[in-house]
Amino acid sequence: MAKYAEIREKTIPEAVHLNARLLCIELARRTQPFGEDLNTGNVRVKKDIGKVIKTPDAISKMVSFVDNKSLKKRLGEAVSAGDFTKMGFLLGILGFLKSWGGFEHITSLQGLFYIHQNARNKNTGRTVGKQSKLYITSENNLDSYVKEVQKRVGMSKAGWAACALGLTKVNKGSLTQGFPSVLKDAMRSGSGEVRDYTNNLTNPKVALTNKIPWVDRICSESDQDKAGAVVVVKMINQMKMILKKRQKI
Repeated sequence: MAKYAEIREKTIPEAVHLNARLLCIELARRTQPFGEDLNTGNVRVKKDIGKVIKTPDAISKMVSFVDNKSLKKRLGEAVSAGDFTKMGFLLGILGFLKSWGGFEHITSLQGLFYIHQNARNKNTGRTVGKQSKLYITSENNLDSYVKEVQKRVGMSKAGWAACALGLTKVNKGSLTQGFPSVLKDAMRSGSGEVRDYTNNLTNPKVALTNKIPWVDRICSESDQDKAGAVVVVKMINQMKMILKKRQKI
């Protein structure tokens, strides 16, 4: 770092902050959802919630597997009418609920939240397979809940951008330059913390903390190490490039 600071004609604290900003960018790249937009994350949220909470559309697909014409017609009418009580009753008669163990119509967003949270793996945050009951709600309810959860997509990535904003500005341009523009809307106040120890001449450093609680589930320790290694390589390449240009002068 001392050599880097000398070649860049910066102080050591400035050199630390410069490369800490680059580290924030590399950490964001390795935090899900990957890519320059949040579409993959939004799709994953919808898919995960759909594993545990169904809509009448899912029941409609079951209708095609019913052989009994009378029951098939009654189930189709119940789906069309949005009669959840009759749907549950007919699905029970037809044996579709054996693998679930029951049927429950959820009417509130709070109820959807409770079911979704209980279905999530405590370590990964992802929803697990089939639940003890077939939970069903209206299309509007599920759509509203999915949109609410999708608001969190990108918060973890944006936590690194928030860390970058807490660093000292050394170069021209924004501290968040290099981050996907969509992260601006995903950034939450207090989601990034920077502790500055650059006055310690023995070990000058900054400590970056992404305060989003589940970030360690979607940016592993090994990925964090890789991000640091990439920044080191970039530092070395910068020094080589600067020295090479000076030799030509």
